[in-house]
Amino acid sequence: MTAETGDAGRTENAMSGGRVRGSVIQARNIGRISFAGQPKDDSRERLEAAKARLAEEVRRQWEGEVAAQGLRRPEPIRLQWANTRRAVAVRTATAPPTPAGQAGPTRATTSSVPSDALGRCGDLDGLVQAFRTLPQGHLVMLGERGSGKTVWVMLLTLGLLGSYEPGDPVPVLLTASSWESGNTWVPGVEHLRTWLARRLVEEYPFLADKEAYGAGVAQRLVTGGHVFLLLDGLDEMSEALHAPALGELDDSGQELLVVTCRVAEYERAVERSGRVLSRAVVKEMLPIGVRQAEGFLIADRPWEDTRWQSLLAELRDRPDFPDLPLSRALTSPLMVALARVIYAPPAKDPRELLSLPDLASVERHLLTAFLPAVYRPRPAPPGGSGRVPASYGLPEARGWLGFIARHMARNGTHDLEWWQVAGAVPGWVAGLVFGVVSGLMFGFIGAAAGGPVIGLVFGVSFGSAGFVVQAVPSRRPAPARVEIRLRGTVRVFALRFTFGCVTGMALGFGFELPSWAQLVLGAPFGLAVALHAWLRAPSDATKVASPGLALEQDRVSTLVLGVSFALPFGLTFGTVFAFTDPRVSAWPTLGPVGELTFNTVFGLAGALAGWTVGHLSYGRVGRFAYSAVGAVVSGVVFPPADDPGFAFGTGIAFGVACGLVVMLGRPWGAFVFAHALLALTGRLPWRLMRFLQDAHRRGVLRQAGAVFQFRHARVRDRLTSHRDDDL
Repeated sequence: MTAETGDAGRTENAMSGGRVRGSVIQARNIGRISFAGQPKDDSRERLEAAKARLAEEVRRQWEGEVAAQGLRRPEPIRLQWANTRRAVAVRTATAPPTPAGQAGPTRATTSSVPSDALGRCGDLDGLVQAFRTLPQGHLVMLGERGSGKTVWVMLLTLGLLGSYEPGDPVPVLLTASSWESGNTWVPGVEHLRTWLARRLVEEYPFLADKEAYGAGVAQRLVTGGHVFLLLDGLDEMSEALHAPALGELDDSGQELLVVTCRVAEYERAVERSGRVLSRAVVKEMLPIGVRQAEGFLIADRPWEDTRWQSLLAELRDRPDFPDLPLSRALTSPLMVALARVIYAPPAKDPRELLSLPDLASVERHLLTAFLPAVYRPRPAPPGGSGRVPASYGLPEARGWLGFIARHMARNGTHDLEWWQVAGAVPGWVAGLVFGVVSGLMFGFIGAAAGGPVIGLVFGVSFGSAGFVVQAVPSRRPAPARVEIRLRGTVRVFALRFTFGCVTGMALGFGFELPSWAQLVLGAPFGLAVALHAWLRAPSDATKVASPGLALEQDRVSTLVLGVSFALPFGLTFGTVFAFTDPRVSAWPTLGPVGELTFNTVFGLAGALAGWTVGHLSYGRVGRFAYSAVGAVVSGVVFPPADDPGFAFGTGIAFGVACGLVVMLGRPWGAFVFAHALLALTGRLPWRLMRFLQDAHRRGVLRQAGAVFQFRHARVRDRLTSHRDDDL
């Protein structure tokens, strides 16, 4: 990092990308002692192969995001930063204490950091060379909202990757918003290395491929010092976790670390924890100069377009130029970026900003005008062939984005996760709809099988459970990151098939089926259990996590899970309905209770099946709810069918209904269900993912792995507070 110290201790730095080599990188090998012996050659080769693929995919991911944000059209804003003067870094011998209430010298350990003139963030060579000068490889970059921290860390990541060579740690940029408490009952954050290994697999699913890289390769990358963590947005974590996170970062032993955070949040974290990152140099983003802003505003304009040059030249002649609201606004990279988009059309005149009375008015105007600028009408492409990009009007886009922003604000999150869309529907609404539909669906099946009373039992049982699992909050499963692969699954498939066959035959015995029917029932159970052997970790290294990919992968997993329940449940119901008469069962019964009698063994088998459904799809609440349902609907006694064909037809209907219940509890199924309700009321578009991807292309959203985020938090906050478009 090159720096130049001015009169007041101000340091201006140029950051860009060279080679991160030498003592900063290689120091991780000093003092390391291994008691496990040298690893096998193939293990080392697998590890290096995983690192090489990881480096390539991280590079591809962030190069795509930089391109999507237009940061190189033609170059980024020239940013500047300085050693912080705040009491958030270690005290050094060269930085004497400062009396309270006075501005003091830089308090970060920067005496060994050389100086140089200010440079662009886009100059990647200087960016990495700047990082190489850090004494211990730890850096914290502070900044106010919209100061350019995220752009800075993205370009630093790409600069480091540009010089990556085998043996170097792989730079990986992650957002801190997903780093939460690892234990619901104990305050604090998840261990950094545990979280980092998990996030690596979630962001880059190919690392879970045991055949290619061995078991636990993500954990080995982390614990072996092969990952250089760049953590963006420490302030985006829950405020209660800021101080514990700071302590965990300092204690983690991470050898190379970059953290970005807002100024006030970092100061409070230091104050509450009573500690700092002991090895870190702490920098702070500075306001940009108006000349830097002007250079960015005109960089993509034709030569004859001199609107900004003439306006700013005229203002510079005024004695109050530095204090003008527009001048102050143009010191914020965010406001400059918004102004460039808003005033791109030649018909738009930036002089209208001069009429605004203060800085807050200028910022409010730019934040409000951003969406109309990016959603301005565009001419249709010539011809009629090919897929035409989606076209969204401003009112509908503002309404949908406003709803999304308010939902995120209520949840206290900066991440737009598609699997959390279900939380946008009130629990009682989702429970009422799901309960009524479930009750009617299973009620008709029960009535067809055993008459009105049995139909009522089925309907009330499934309807009540459906309401409870949707209305009562419970931890749901996370999206599955899998794909269907047949190669190399023969042994696992055979073992699972055998286990399923034994389970099916045991169940047939419990339901008192004839011997031949027990054997027949084993096959569908075996197939249902064995199907999951084909769900493997993605092996294609080109598939980096994205919202669309995560949705696709969980959809595959959900459909396979639904089939694996529908097939055995449906055939079991049909077989038992056709060939078993519970009225003459050898198993003990309870009742009669009114007109109903319950078979205890049948009920026990149903409770076990219901527990499995609840466990895999609905969490703790689902386990209890569907265990009770399974016990009731399996244990209730009604006569067998006269026609085996009718019995199996009813069984198929029952199986399909059970499969739907299972799927609607999984992330993709819950998303489809909640999204349909929200789209029916106009709160979200029917093709939500297409709309979000379009918003990403327009620069409203940014992509961070499998989630979207608003590219500018202040735009999100403006949408949250702008209630005129409520539906």
